[in-house]
Amino acid sequence: MFSDIVPGCEQVVVENQIINQLSKSSGMRKLLFLMLFSGWAFIGSAQITYVTPNHMYNTFNEVTNSARAEALGKNTVTLNGLRSAFDNPAAISPGQEKAQLAFNFLNGHPYHLKSRNYFFGFSYKVTSRVIIGISTHQWVDPEGTWTAIIANTNTPTEKKSQQTYSLHAAGRIGKHLHIGLSGNNVSYKAIEGITTSKVFLLNGGLVYDRPVQWLGESRKAINESLRLALGFTNLLFKGTLIERKDASTWQYRDVPIIMRLGAAYGFTVPLQTSVGSKTRKIKELPKTLDLSARIQYNNWLKQKDHFSGEAASNTLLGIGLEATALQLVTARLGYFRETRPTRDEPGEIYATRSDRKGLTWGLGFQVPAKLWSGNKWPFDIRFDILAKNHPNTLNENISMASTKEFTDKKLFFGLGFELNF
Repeated sequence: MFSDIVPGCEQVVVENQIINQLSKSSGMRKLLFLMLFSGWAFIGSAQITYVTPNHMYNTFNEVTNSARAEALGKNTVTLNGLRSAFDNPAAISPGQEKAQLAFNFLNGHPYHLKSRNYFFGFSYKVTSRVIIGISTHQWVDPEGTWTAIIANTNTPTEKKSQQTYSLHAAGRIGKHLHIGLSGNNVSYKAIEGITTSKVFLLNGGLVYDRPVQWLGESRKAINESLRLALGFTNLLFKGTLIERKDASTWQYRDVPIIMRLGAAYGFTVPLQTSVGSKTRKIKELPKTLDLSARIQYNNWLKQKDHFSGEAASNTLLGIGLEATALQLVTARLGYFRETRPTRDEPGEIYATRSDRKGLTWGLGFQVPAKLWSGNKWPFDIRFDILAKNHPNTLNENISMASTKEFTDKKLFFGLGFELNF
C-alpha cells in the first residue's frame, strides 16, 4: 500500500534497493547521475512523487463525464446534453429533446489501478425555453492501493470514493443565447466509511449559437453554425474546505476553480453513397455528412485562500473533429495537451510528467428508434464508445520502480448512452 500525501500529490517511499534496480537501465543511469550531481542524496530512502492538479478526482482532475468528449480531445462545453452539464450547465438547453436519460462509464487509470467513473442523469424540458435536470457522478477506487494522509496521520483504507449530486437549470434567452446554473454537492471519502470532506459548489455556463455562411452556397454546404461556450466550476470562488478524519485530525484543502472556454463550427454536405441502398431502414435516413470541429481551453484559477500555488500552472487545450454519416454513424478524432503542477523538493523523484498529452479517438452511433419503429418507441438512442491507451501521464522508468502495474500502457475504456425522448 502506498501513501497519499499533501494537496495535489501522492507519494511512494522506495528503499535504496529500488535505486539499484533503477540504475540497471542506461536511461536511468543518466538520471541518477544528474540527481547526484545536483546534490540529491538518498540516505535510507527516496520518495517517488505523483503530482496531480488537486486532491479531488473525476471531473476536477483526470476525466470528463462523457465518452464522446474524451474522444474529442476532452471538449465538453460545446456539446449538448447532461453529460456535459457539470462543466457547462447551459449544455442541457440547446437540444430538441423533451427529456433525456443519460449514462456514462469510464474505466482505467495509470496508478489508481481499479478506479472507475460513473455518471447517471435525467433532464426534462418544462417549457419551450426552460429545462431542468438532476445527475450524479462518482469516482471509486475499490482496492487499497493508496493510504490516506490527513494532518500527517497515515490511515490504511480498502476503498476511496468521491460522489457528486447535481441539480441543473438552464434556459434560452432570445434566439441564440442559452444560460445555465447548477448546484453541486461534492463529498469525498478518503477513508472507507468516513466522509472526510464535503463542499457545495455553484457552477455556471453560457452557450451562444449563431448560423453563419462562411463556405457559401457554391460548396453545397448547409446548416453552417458557430457555437461559443463558457463553463465555470466553482462560480462563487470558494477557496478551501476542511478534510477531517475525526474531531482532532483535520486540515484545510484547496477547492479547484476551473474556467472552460470553447468554440465549435459545423456544417452539413450531401453524401453520395450506395451503402444500405437495398435496406429500407437505411434508405429512410438523410443522405448527408455532418462535419464539425471543436476547440477548448481550460484554466485552473488561483484564489487568495488557496494554500497551494499549484493550480496556477494547470491548463488544458483540446481540439476535436467529428464526422457523422447518414445521421447514424460517427467517427471522432482529437488531441489534448495539459500542463500540470510541478514541485521541486530535494529527495523526491517525480513519476508524473509536467505535461500530459495524447491523441484521442472513438465512435458513436445514433439509432433513430422513433423512425424505425413507426413512433412505437418514444425515444432515439445515442451510443458512444472509447477504447485506447492512457495519455502519457507517467515517466514509466520511475513509476514502474514502484510497481510494474503503474503504467500508461493499459486500456482506457468508456461507454456513453443516451435516450432522447
